[in-house]
Amino acid sequence: MTNKTDKPDQLDSDCLEAFDHLYAYLNGELKDPDAVAKIEHHLDHCRSCFSRAQIERELNARLKQSGNDTPPESLQNRLKKLIDNF
Repeated sequence: MTNKTDKPDQLDSDCLEAFDHLYAYLNGELKDPDAVAKIEHHLDHCRSCFSRAQIERELNARLKQSGNDTPPESLQNRLKKLIDNF
């Protein structure tokens, strides 16, 4: 995994770009193979983003288990803010 002190400006930019597309990626809505490969590469090399993606996957799985595939928008917004501030 990449250490954030190696290239702080580049890694921060990569993290921001990954998060721009993370939810579409996790929901299978990202159709561009190059974008998917880029996000997967980033998640393979950035522990922080990988951890955040894992949290989001777990939250999605638990929400689906609750019997409602689409949580209320207010809950989605609260969870997104929580994860963004993580």
